[in-house]
Amino acid sequence: MKNTNDLFNEVIPLGRLIHMVNQHKDRLLNEHLSPLDITATQFKVLCTIYCEACVQPVELKKALSVDLGALTRMLDRLLCKGWVERLPNPNDKRGVLIRLTPEGKTLCEKCHQLVGQNLHQELTKNLKADEVDMLYQLLTKVLPQT
Repeated sequence: MKNTNDLFNEVIPLGRLIHMVNQHKDRLLNEHLSPLDITATQFKVLCTIYCEACVQPVELKKALSVDLGALTRMLDRLLCKGWVERLPNPNDKRGVLIRLTPEGKTLCEKCHQLVGQNLHQELTKNLKADEVDMLYQLLTKVLPQT
């Protein structure tokens, strides 16, 4: 009997490679961010909120492609660390909005400075400049057009 991963790789071989590259990127990101006591996943959430200033959890869920329960637990952790806050949604009495605290905004900016070009260079160190450009173009074509 075939292993589930073998079957997945057989059906979608490129999907496995993309998944492995994404895991490699997250490992590198975790290494770069560890001095600031933040994970790659937490950083992605903070960056998404940072770009929107104030966001509904359902919008975060869509942007990050995560389960709402997992997102709620992540937001609870970020709230405990003092990096985000929940505000009442003026357009929905039952809803909330999420925004970065000043500390969360500062941390997001520090993370961005810390990671900066270093992560990109480390991810692409085995590629020539034209190969990086080609990879970017090809991966962009794989994504759905919005």
